[in-house]
Amino acid sequence: MDIIAFAAAVSIAVTVFLIGLAVAVGGSAGSRVRTRLDGVLSGEITELQPDVDPLREGVAPLQILRSFISGAWLARMEEELRMADSQLKPIDILAIRVALAGLGFAVPFLFIGGVMGFLAAVAAAIVGFYAPQLWISKRRETRSKKLEEQLPEALTMISNSLKAGFGLLQSLDLAADQLSHPVATELAQTVHETNIGSSMDDAFIALSERCKSYDLDMVVTAVLVQRTSGGNLAEILENVSATMRERVRIRGEITTLTAQQSLTGLVIGLMPVGVGLLFLLVSPEYISPLFTETVGKVALAVALVLETVGIMVIRRILAIEV
Repeated sequence: MDIIAFAAAVSIAVTVFLIGLAVAVGGSAGSRVRTRLDGVLSGEITELQPDVDPLREGVAPLQILRSFISGAWLARMEEELRMADSQLKPIDILAIRVALAGLGFAVPFLFIGGVMGFLAAVAAAIVGFYAPQLWISKRRETRSKKLEEQLPEALTMISNSLKAGFGLLQSLDLAADQLSHPVATELAQTVHETNIGSSMDDAFIALSERCKSYDLDMVVTAVLVQRTSGGNLAEILENVSATMRERVRIRGEITTLTAQQSLTGLVIGLMPVGVGLLFLLVSPEYISPLFTETVGKVALAVALVLETVGIMVIRRILAIEV
């Protein structure tokens, strides 16, 4: 039996199974939610039963995977999904990653075949497995950036409310009502935690731990120090807001000054790919040894590794912290 063909067949079967399971899970959960809502709207259900919460807990077939996954990974992934504003569960993400890896392995192997097909299948499987994680990281970065952009406005609003005679909780609640997600959601969560019995210090520490933002850490530190040592909180928040606006201005200047270097790095990185495509179109026989000879394949692999390292180095040089 051909081991590679068997592996491709197994990967296809696993992928089809996981995709079908995901569709069934989504349909089942959606059906239960619609049934519950129809009952409430029609008056047949007058109060929510304790079994409403499990609607978001996932479905038994996927929950079996919990037996093979560490609790630390589940907790970390759940936190990352929350910070990415995703409604998916860690088990859902794991199933998607495995399905994409299986699909990525099967398609190149079936359409290309041979050793090159196998290598392409392995590369595609790795890309498919890590693609959802990159998507989560991108969404987290976007959310964090938006939160930091909203903070100066939120601090100004809170400071003005304090000057008008409102308390800190009232100022936070007002800012949460006036602003948009995500800063409004986080401030509302902080107010909610204090309303249900949490101390102000614990609520602000939890806010800092949820957002993991350097700018927000400055705000939390300023509030906690003011609560311990005293002082004019409105003035303190104004100074913090001014500091944040200055950092935003400096970031903009750095982006402007490094734009040419970024474009240069992009052009240099894409130049080998462009030259290779040009040779493929103009003189395929000249570049064909790279794909047919062993030495050419090794050289191509080394070039790919060096290209990746070069891109990472350029990105690292241009990543200037403010």
